[in-house]
Amino acid sequence: MPRKARIKNNTKVFHVMIQGINQEYIFDEDVEKKTYLKYLKEKIKDKDLQMISYCIMSNHAHFLIYTDDVIQISKLMSQVNTKYAIYYNQKHNRCGFVFRSRYKAEEIVSYHHFLSCINYIHNNPVKAQMCKTPGEYKYSSYNEYKEKEILINKNKIIQIFKKYHMDISDIFNGKYEAYRFIEHEESDNIEEIKNQIIENFLINNKMKSINDIIYNKKFLKDIVTQMYIEYNFNQTEIARALGVERTKINKMINKA
Repeated sequence: MPRKARIKNNTKVFHVMIQGINQEYIFDEDVEKKTYLKYLKEKIKDKDLQMISYCIMSNHAHFLIYTDDVIQISKLMSQVNTKYAIYYNQKHNRCGFVFRSRYKAEEIVSYHHFLSCINYIHNNPVKAQMCKTPGEYKYSSYNEYKEKEILINKNKIIQIFKKYHMDISDIFNGKYEAYRFIEHEESDNIEEIKNQIIENFLINNKMKSINDIIYNKKFLKDIVTQMYIEYNFNQTEIARALGVERTKINKMINKA
């Protein structure tokens, strides 16, 4: 396994994901999506964190959260998911688990990753063919960037963009796609970032070495899809990082 990446600053931004048990559609109705967002808004007020972007889909949801204290994320998700599970079980006259697990959280390891994650979250409904453009979907933060804020903290986002001499409006004026090829800041090393992604994947899935990924079709497909779609690495970069033939990577991406 390559050495662990030495990212200059500890991350304060996390990509948080939740999913229905057995991939069930736990947010299938509009009222259910609205209820989850209502609970999230209620509980986020007294937490030391800021919502940067989010999207509530039918059987899962994504959140990009900024915090100085990662424990706050655990507290938020525990309170919101517990309250929603009670609501959902009562509504559908059922019992048992509603969510697949508490939640999954991945560190944002670079500014490139930060921008890509916002784009990935907002385009989830488009990829799922639920709408043609992100702005058509009602249950994401996309329109909050231009209209009234509900959950996101626009001031925090503006501060992050200003740090890199960019404007938040660039997300909507066509310049955003150019960020896919943005050069990493000097403190980031591209190889270290790829190594950190692999290291985080191993830890999250309780694996010991990269061979545990390579020889497991499901996990290999998961990390290839993640590196390609969420982190925007090309197929050659992924193949080199994982030590897998590019043709194999290409087949996985085409099936994703």
